[in-house]
Amino acid sequence: MSPGTTAPARRSDARRELLLFAVAYLAYFGVRALTHASPGRALANATALFHYESSFGVAWEPALQRAVLGHRLLVDAANDVYMYGHWPVIIVAGVVLFRRAPEHYYRLRNTLVLSAGLGLVIFALLPVAPPRLANVGVIDTITEHAGRYRQLVPPSLVNQYAAMPSFHAGWNLVLGVILFQGSRRAIVRVFAIAMPVAMALAVVVTANHFVADVAAGVAIASTALVAVQLHERRSRARRVARDERRTCGQERRRGAGAVRRRASRRERSRPLAPR
Repeated sequence: MSPGTTAPARRSDARRELLLFAVAYLAYFGVRALTHASPGRALANATALFHYESSFGVAWEPALQRAVLGHRLLVDAANDVYMYGHWPVIIVAGVVLFRRAPEHYYRLRNTLVLSAGLGLVIFALLPVAPPRLANVGVIDTITEHAGRYRQLVPPSLVNQYAAMPSFHAGWNLVLGVILFQGSRRAIVRVFAIAMPVAMALAVVVTANHFVADVAAGVAIASTALVAVQLHERRSRARRVARDERRTCGQERRRGAGAVRRRASRRERSRPLAPR
């Protein structure tokens, strides 16, 4: 969508984006149906994942949560970041980018779609329960201190066994990178850095994701972003090469036309031979 795009074209683009969102939403719930029937497998995978983390010395979930449990303000802050710092932020930022910086919007959109596709495969093949449902020494801080969220978004409407990878962390990081790339305003860049860091901490402190889930989400989303940017550069290079070929062809045709016109003028100005 270019700056000169007409209003009907913008509305058509917006409808297309809403349709894409609806399709992705339905795909997510389809996978939820596949994994919801295997809680035992998801819990076993969560326990095994925590043991792997322990063997590498990165099972930080209980320690990080203990560091904030004695401070209600920090617990509320972590809960709020998790509850309101993901989809609301992505949706608002997406609308703003769609209207003001379409190139960055489509980069965000394509990255989320690509990484979601990879994530759906993992959700289906490797369901992992979050720490709050596994016996790993942590509590569900949102249920304990922000029960209203569970009422608004009951467990029956979410995929409880899709902790791996954490797209709360991965997608917020991607959004931060894109906002940083697209703005020179200090406040936007500070937000772009602080927001994904806060989310990465919040998902662990609230016991919604393991440290490994965060690492996997960041790795998948970052890889998707790099792939999208490489595709953008290649597409741009192909367009430039195509435009150059078209320009060269037009110049050759103009040159050939000029030669023909000069030859025609010389032919007309040549005196007739006497008979």
